[in-house]
Amino acid sequence: MSTTNMLQKGGCQSKYLKRYLPNILTCIGSAGVVLTAVMAVKATPKAMKLLKTAEDKKREDLTNLETVRAVGAVYIPAALAAVATVLCIFGANALNKRQQASLASAYALLSQSYQEYRNAAKNVYGEDADSKIQAEAAKKMYICENGNYTYDPYLDCSSEEALFYDAYSRRYFTSTMAAVINAQYHINRNFVLRGGATVNEFYEFLGIDKIDAGDIGWGDEFLESGFMWIDFRNDRVKMDDGMECYIISTIYVPEIT
Repeated sequence: MSTTNMLQKGGCQSKYLKRYLPNILTCIGSAGVVLTAVMAVKATPKAMKLLKTAEDKKREDLTNLETVRAVGAVYIPAALAAVATVLCIFGANALNKRQQASLASAYALLSQSYQEYRNAAKNVYGEDADSKIQAEAAKKMYICENGNYTYDPYLDCSSEEALFYDAYSRRYFTSTMAAVINAQYHINRNFVLRGGATVNEFYEFLGIDKIDAGDIGWGDEFLESGFMWIDFRNDRVKMDDGMECYIISTIYVPEIT
C-alpha cells in the first residue's frame, strides 16, 4: 500500500472516529456501569473475609479508617472502572454539545443564506415571484404527496371554512381565516411574553398535528436582531385546476431556539 493510500485511509478512519466518538464513549460508559457493578460484587466476598480477619486480629470493631485500610485494595479495580466510566460519560456529553453547537451554526448559516436568496429573488423578479414560487410548491404538494390528492375541494361544503397550506410543514388543512389569524396572534403573544415560541406551538393553536422538526422557532437570536413580532403572510392563490387556497408563510424562517 502506498503512502498516499495509507494517509487517505487514515484520514477516513479519523473522520469516522470523530463523527461517532460520542456514541462510542456512551457505549463504553454504559458497559462501564455494568462492569463496575460486577467487579464490586465479585470483590465483596473477599473483602468480607479480610474484614473478618482484621476484626479477629484486633478483637474489637474496626474504625472507619481501619476498615478502608483492610478492604480498600480489593475495591481498587472497581473504583478505577467507575472513574473511567464517569470520564467517558462526561466526554460524550462534551462532544455532543460541541456537535450540537456546530449544527446550530450550520443551520443559522443555511437560514441566513435562504433568507438572502429569497430577498434577492424578490428584488430581481418582484414581490409576485415569491408568491408564485410558493403557489407552485403548494400545487406540487397538492398533486404529488404519496401519489394521491391531499384534499378534494368538492368535499368542502362549508362556506365559512377555507383551504390552507402551511409552507413550512408542507401540508394542507381546512380552517377559517379568523382561526388562523387568532393562532398567529396567540403565537406572537407567547413570543412577546416569554421571549420565544416554537413552530409546534403555532400548530397547536391552529388545531393541527405537531411535527418532529417543530421544536424550532423564534428565540433569542430573533430578538437580538431587533425583531419584536413574527410576521406571517397569508397569500391567496389559485391553482391551475381552479382550486383556491391560502398559503401561510413567515417573513423570517424559524430557527433553533
